[in-house]
Amino acid sequence: MVVVEDVKVWVNSVEYEDLLKNICEKIQIKVNHGSQPDIVWQLDVKKLNLAGLNINDISVVAKSYDLVAGYVKEKLRSSEINPDEQEGGDPEDDDEDDDVEVHPFYKSFLNLYLIELHFLKFNPAGLEGYLKSIRIPFAKKYAAQISKIYQKLT
Repeated sequence: MVVVEDVKVWVNSVEYEDLLKNICEKIQIKVNHGSQPDIVWQLDVKKLNLAGLNINDISVVAKSYDLVAGYVKEKLRSSEINPDEQEGGDPEDDDEDDDVEVHPFYKSFLNLYLIELHFLKFNPAGLEGYLKSIRIPFAKKYAAQISKIYQKLT
């Protein structure tokens, strides 16, 4: 079982820092390198535990810099092009997000991408169940969306 300290050690490791630096350079994104709220760490722990993964599992995927960078880039691009379909969302939903202020990503933001990539690479059949467990709306649709992104990159 993963605990907050495990995630903090991982995010501050040389391996994660190198991956983060590589991705920031490749796709020009801003990251908040300051301290993160405890809830952000706890969400990462919860997602890893619901996925049944540990830090070693996601570190395997993290070694594929180009794959991770391409995946992050495509997911971000997709959410910009189709904001209504982000994370499987329904375009029929009329909730306007016009007044949302955009901030840099917290340093640990890659963990979510690494979990998804781990499922896509090693356990595609378990992806939808994981997405449901973390309460992604329209999990089946979202799984199909990210599977297409992954297939395009591999």
